Amino acid sequence: MSPVRRSVTMRFWSYRKILWITLLLLLPDLESAVSDNPDCSDRREDQTCLEQLVAMPPPESNCDGTQGCKLHFLHPEEQPPPEELKELHQEPNQEFKQTLKQSGGEGNTKPQNPKSKSVGERLNLLESNLQSVTSVLHTLQDESKVNLSRIEDRLNSLVVLLLGILSGCELPCNESVQKLSALESRRLKTLETKEELPLTVKNVANMGSPVDSSERTERLFPRDCADIYKQGIRDNGIYTIQPIPLRHPFEAYCDMVTDGGGWTVFQRRQDGTVDFNRTWQEYKQGFGSFQGEHWLGNEHLHSLTRLGQHTLRIELEDWYSVKRHANYRKFKVASEQNKYRLTAREYHGNAGNALSYSRNYNHDHKYFTTHDSDNDNYPSGNCGSYYGSGWWFDTCLAANLNGKYYRGRYSGVTSGIYWGTWYILTDKRTNQKYSFKKVEMKTRIMNSQ
Repeated sequence: MSPVRRSVTMRFWSYRKILWITLLLLLPDLESAVSDNPDCSDRREDQTCLEQLVAMPPPESNCDGTQGCKLHFLHPEEQPPPEELKELHQEPNQEFKQTLKQSGGEGNTKPQNPKSKSVGERLNLLESNLQSVTSVLHTLQDESKVNLSRIEDRLNSLVVLLLGILSGCELPCNESVQKLSALESRRLKTLETKEELPLTVKNVANMGSPVDSSERTERLFPRDCADIYKQGIRDNGIYTIQPIPLRHPFEAYCDMVTDGGGWTVFQRRQDGTVDFNRTWQEYKQGFGSFQGEHWLGNEHLHSLTRLGQHTLRIELEDWYSVKRHANYRKFKVASEQNKYRLTAREYHGNAGNALSYSRNYNHDHKYFTTHDSDNDNYPSGNCGSYYGSGWWFDTCLAANLNGKYYRGRYSGVTSGIYWGTWYILTDKRTNQKYSFKKVEMKTRIMNSQ
């Protein structure tokens, strides 16, 4: 081998050694770079991956409102000073000592009778006490019977009065009571014919031809809360409505006060007493209590919004009593065959349009998803299972009003009641997330007034 060729070969091996040494030195940095960008298709349960499925807050917070710019982070709960804590710990003990003193358990210096009573005397005393207690119980029983008979008489009088109202007697009563009585008479009539409605539907399906108007089942109840509002009823409460004549009526909570009244409430969160991590069937039928937290049911939502143009109103309240709303002039929920697809467009309000946040976080025109029915746009998992609720998920969310109920701040995955355009979403000091105190969703047909 020539000296020149030998020199080139030695330089080549030297450069190769230097390259290997450089790669070994850079290997830790490469591993950290890979770990900072995890493959979420393989690590779907990782919190970093799940956070990538939630829309980040807008770069500039919306500061309109009386307190919008003042609440950039959550203040910790105020703790009493050590002196007050000491007093709080001492007060119960002092109260307990005082109780013992009054009952003779502590500091009782009264001398006892040195002569103890015999067993026979004690038995006689016990027997007399039992007889006196028995007589008192008999007296109370007799008095309760008299009171019950008086209550029954009053109830009978009220029943007679109500029957008079229902039968159309001209009695001096409030106009609202008369209208409610008319609705109640319709309910009683429906209970009598409730079992006949499925037969009517079956007969219509078997005829195979259009049904005459005279043969169609007559609607026995108002179509929705807006229809009840038109009848002059202005009281919030639970009413029976019937959106589709051929289907059974159902109950719903009506908001007759907010923004002109006539709203049919289909979702309410207020205290966390109801778990919203439910199955597809439960979200279809509805769950909860109309007086408290509840979901009206996707099938009822479809019945309410299938015909005409409806408005969606969302009301939010945080733990500082700040209230905002989001209205959508075009609202509709499709049938179960179309997986209860959501339509929510033409936003106006002051809470921000979180339902159409961005291209990848757009809940409009999305299917409903639960932990047992995956219909979202996330290809590697189920958003409903990850975030513990049923909702119209995209990939995955910029809003989720059916999330878990946290009392203010919480840590971990963004699984709380979330609205991505709210003015405050995290505690800037602790990086804790923020959930809502109250949420209500309701709908009303356009031009209902």
